[in-house]
Amino acid sequence: MKTIKPTIFIMISCAVLVGIIPGSAFCSESSFEDSQNLFLEDIPDWEARLELARLLSYTERYEESVQQYKKLLNQKPDLAEARLELARVLYWKGDLDEAEKVFSSVPEKQLSAAAKLEMADIYVARKEYEPAIEIYTDHLSSEPSDHGVRLKLAQVLSWTGDYEASAKEFRTILKERPDDIQVRRKYAQVLIWSEQFDQAITELEKTLAD
Repeated sequence: MKTIKPTIFIMISCAVLVGIIPGSAFCSESSFEDSQNLFLEDIPDWEARLELARLLSYTERYEESVQQYKKLLNQKPDLAEARLELARVLYWKGDLDEAEKVFSSVPEKQLSAAAKLEMADIYVARKEYEPAIEIYTDHLSSEPSDHGVRLKLAQVLSWTGDYEASAKEFRTILKERPDDIQVRRKYAQVLIWSEQFDQAITELEKTLAD
């Protein structure tokens, strides 16, 4: 039986890990030489705890993940990456108040676009629509083709009673995705709420085969 050389084992390990643990410090998609150097370096306690917290969250062991993130932040309170990930896990766990508190503790300049959108989702879950609308609108100013976010904006606008603005966002989506039945039906619902019944009938008819 042939013995697998250590260098080959490192390559196999990286191939297995890449994609399973996104952003992991234990293995990256960099060059083979970088992978070798990585395995030669000592992994500090804080980095191991960060990976543990992530893995616990990936396996939906949220309470344990939260505890590990908190221990890590006691050791490294300025680690914004860990603070944002903790907020995300709290959101998944359903602890919206605590998630918002943690998000708010991170300076805005350190918030990624994805983190800001998660913050908006928390606002929506808490029925705090105005700050969510502001975040979604700001995001769309630089990413106008992000129709997933535009759909969220359209829905939130309708919940505030701004049917005209909501309908405008729905029409923008349907211009690019005319065959999206669910979006068209949601658009029809907004038309019903705004008492534009004839137009709502037309839109609903477009979503039915018979």
